[in-house]
Amino acid sequence: MKILFVSPRFPYPPKKGDQLRAYNQLRGLKALGHEVHLISFGKQQPIPNEVHQLCKKVTIVPHSKRTAIKSMFLGLFKKWPLQTSLYYSNELLQILRNETSKEQYDIVHHQLVRLYPYQSTINHVPNVIDFVDSISLNLKRSAQLKKSLINPITRWEAKNVHNMEQVASSRYDGGIFISDIDKNNVSLNRDTLITIANGVDLKYFSYKKQLTTKNNFVFVGNMSYAPNRDGVKYFIKHIFPLIKEKMEDFTFYVVGRNPTQDLIRLCAKHKNIVLTGEVDDVRKYLWDAKLFVCPLKSGAGLQNKVLEAMSCGIPVITTSIVSEPIKAINDQSIIVRDRDEEFAEKIVDLLSDPMKLNDIRKEARTFVESNYKWEHLNHQLIDFYKMTINKHISKRNPTPQKEVKAEVIG
Repeated sequence: MKILFVSPRFPYPPKKGDQLRAYNQLRGLKALGHEVHLISFGKQQPIPNEVHQLCKKVTIVPHSKRTAIKSMFLGLFKKWPLQTSLYYSNELLQILRNETSKEQYDIVHHQLVRLYPYQSTINHVPNVIDFVDSISLNLKRSAQLKKSLINPITRWEAKNVHNMEQVASSRYDGGIFISDIDKNNVSLNRDTLITIANGVDLKYFSYKKQLTTKNNFVFVGNMSYAPNRDGVKYFIKHIFPLIKEKMEDFTFYVVGRNPTQDLIRLCAKHKNIVLTGEVDDVRKYLWDAKLFVCPLKSGAGLQNKVLEAMSCGIPVITTSIVSEPIKAINDQSIIVRDRDEEFAEKIVDLLSDPMKLNDIRKEARTFVESNYKWEHLNHQLIDFYKMTINKHISKRNPTPQKEVKAEVIG
């Protein structure tokens, strides 16, 4: 197939969830023998070889902060959500028009609802949208969790994004979500929507044969993502003191880019907490931990960091918001506790129970191997493309056509 892949954020280096997803989808499409033209906002010049070797053609569209702000004001008049307005560009619009008029693509893949305003320019070609998360669900949960002066703005944005998610789900030929929870937040009954999860690079996040004997537990995540930042602060304020009441010999590592000043100050108050900031390789912190804690109270989608920890054989303790999309079995391949006291108590118990930790970590690795291989998930993506193309052909020309064969992946 010849695929036009459009992304609002350049997929390399894959430091954020949508970049990780796009990069691994591009890798999968290349491995399966398909031709891809990537069009993306970005500044990457020259094009990184890691992306160039995956695509037949790469087009970078500059999008400065000044342009984004101008687009935001334009979006207010059109009643677009901020998520969409900030990523609107007349230059990208013209590039898409030119590209789809002179080249014959089998399908166009848009990533994120931010690109919805461009959909109408290419409706002569089968087109799908990968929503990834339901952004409105993330915003709604954040507004419910925090009391602040910006809550009315967050609720307004959540409502606007939700409206656009629903409209987009009906206008594209097909839509993809990262989890059933995100999909169901937008539409329960639309048969053009499917779920395709993120995968894990099982070789890169390899299984550690033996757990460390040190009482280290770790959180890994980008601190510019509010649910990560808020979750860590909540953990330090409400759960960490309960752990200290029962044990002293432990270290909590907070690993991730862009820690805010208030988080830096909070961590500095505790000798048992190490805040690393950005690191070259998160794996050494995973492999040096007995437990991975993910105390998120908000957010949406699938937490890649949890899957990566499970792949490394590091037992994970987390909340229902995080565990439900993953669909791992509580107290078997993952530990789920929502009450602060139970969360703290389970950490203390597990740190002193190596047999239980070993049982969980073996189950965790097996679970990830069975459910989150990128190879399997990218086959699902190709099958979805093929089914979408066939439906598009049928709608445009109801006479019998030669179908693109969709392989059934079991």
